[in-house]
Amino acid sequence: MLDRVPGSLLPPGFYCTLLLFVVVLFTGPVIGPGIGTAQAQRAGENAVAEAGDAFGTVVGSEEIGLYSSSSARGFSPSQAGNLRINGLFFDQAAAPNVRIRRGSTIHVGISAQGYPLPAPTGVVDFKLRVPGDRYVTSVVATEGALFSYARHTAEIDTQIPVVENVLSIGAGLGYKRNTAHQFAVGDEGYDAGFIAHWTPNDSVSVIPFVSYSKTSAVDGDRPRIFLGDNEPPTFRAEDITSPDWLFFGLRHYNYGLVSEVDLPDQWTLKAGLFRSENNTPRSFTAFVLNTDALGEGDYAIAQTPPRGTFSTSGEVRLSKSFVQNARRHTVYFNARARDRSSTFGGGDLRQFGRVTLGAFPDLVEPQFQTTDPTLTETKQVTGGIAYEGVWQGAGQLSMALQKSDYKRMRTRSGAVPVEGSTSPWLYNAGAAVYLSSKLAAYASYSRGFEELGTAPGNAVNRDEAVPAALTRQVDAGIRYQIRSNLQFVAGVFQIDKPYYALDQFNLFRQLGDIRHRGVELSLAGAVTDRFTVVAGTVLLQPRTTDSTAAAGATTLTAIGPIPRLLRVNLQYQPEAVQGLALDAKVESVSSRFLNVANTRRISGVTTFDAGVRYTTTLSDVPVRFRLQGRNLTNSNSITPNVSSQIRPFEARRVEFSVAADF
Repeated sequence: MLDRVPGSLLPPGFYCTLLLFVVVLFTGPVIGPGIGTAQAQRAGENAVAEAGDAFGTVVGSEEIGLYSSSSARGFSPSQAGNLRINGLFFDQAAAPNVRIRRGSTIHVGISAQGYPLPAPTGVVDFKLRVPGDRYVTSVVATEGALFSYARHTAEIDTQIPVVENVLSIGAGLGYKRNTAHQFAVGDEGYDAGFIAHWTPNDSVSVIPFVSYSKTSAVDGDRPRIFLGDNEPPTFRAEDITSPDWLFFGLRHYNYGLVSEVDLPDQWTLKAGLFRSENNTPRSFTAFVLNTDALGEGDYAIAQTPPRGTFSTSGEVRLSKSFVQNARRHTVYFNARARDRSSTFGGGDLRQFGRVTLGAFPDLVEPQFQTTDPTLTETKQVTGGIAYEGVWQGAGQLSMALQKSDYKRMRTRSGAVPVEGSTSPWLYNAGAAVYLSSKLAAYASYSRGFEELGTAPGNAVNRDEAVPAALTRQVDAGIRYQIRSNLQFVAGVFQIDKPYYALDQFNLFRQLGDIRHRGVELSLAGAVTDRFTVVAGTVLLQPRTTDSTAAAGATTLTAIGPIPRLLRVNLQYQPEAVQGLALDAKVESVSSRFLNVANTRRISGVTTFDAGVRYTTTLSDVPVRFRLQGRNLTNSNSITPNVSSQIRPFEARRVEFSVAADF
């Protein structure tokens, strides 16, 4: 653990970055040309201002919208394997860090129209932080140390044009330290990244990158809480402590290459090759099982041997466009592949009797006996052809056909490997009709082949990845352009997938089918020149059909997805103070079922965030000051999932950050 400066709340890394901030401020003019007039990088990041809809936008460290890479229409795009980097297929073992990733966008509904080869559950497209043609060094520092929450971060990113209009490079470093974290008593992490942009001529673009992140628990990892057949207890994350030897650690690597070549006769070649690694050394995970309404449960700790997930993936896409007056036709020839391996199991679980949340014993580390983990290997190759037609002022049409070859092998220590394979046909079609200059109607159908996740921590096959399976999605809706930069979207959807959950023996396996039907609404853009809104709601009907029940198939409401979710982000820029912006967020979550049998519910809850940001220029340096308060009413509830694990809401917290671009 790093030593702290005597009498200080902040770790040394924070002071180092502040010192660097001062050095760059006073030496900036001699670093290179263009420093004083550099275009804003981190200081100008504003997710509310950049969001095109309310379905999910990430800009830097800011995230808004209904959906994210882990949750869209009640499912997880990351889990399903629907991730892209600059539009190209990426099989994620670990998420790229902010040093190389500027942000991401969720593509669902009409925003997926015209997006090559969409998929059920939506597509998340990561945008790389491509270095530009100016010298820019950005420094960001964040401090949150009020109430029971504390977070300290320090970041520095730079971009340097090495050869004008030919080669630019970018690099960055980051440090973070959380105390009273939701998932660990404290954690500490570092990240680094390097990215380059090479354009030898006007027709070729090559972007190589590499990123590294390391996160370690400090003072122990918080136990996972699993509810018994009873009402939930009232607790906060701060009530869940652990021995300091109960640690975890993560090391994430991502490196790859994205390229684009403009060929003669309107042909374009795009290609991406990626390597993603998630390394987890020997670690511990604690559980409180069968937790009752008083917060008492069975305390267990598992030690897991070193394990990891490693994936090599990529895509090659060749396209040709034809223009006929007001019509443009584009044909895509596409190939995707991935080679993924992961290990799970081999852990040793020890029981430590009953405990009460907020009063955990200070245990002495016992001797654990772990075994060899199980290896799962997946290889998949998919080829296809797609068409997109756009008729200016009339509408657009897209369709695609793909053939996928999927193989999976599971190898347990001392056992014969178990193999499986399938070769499904995948297809999708979508259309949008422009009913007027402002109103468009759309509809689409897609048949995908998606991953369905891993077994939860309380399953006997904990962390085992289940086989991919066929899924399908149907959606339709309208988009109305209220003004040039303000639009309203309303849509309906239905998604069908196999249903996996714990059986009576605590084995995570397929029990039937799951169907999500929903309505989603989005209003996003500038209402006036000074008032911006990003507001969305989703009304979801998640239904599971368990075909293994002894009394026959039963249909119940799925646990985990939120039946009604409302998120509204508002931003106002007062005319009296140039550069000042006031922002607020309201989130409303409906009541939900707590258990698979649908006999217990928790009430809905509303949280409120508010903040202020001030962007100005100091000595020709763009600077942004931001004060942000989250869950200011200190609302408390829990988030349940299908495995009966419950997580408390994060308590009230306030953060202050400074970003500057030199």
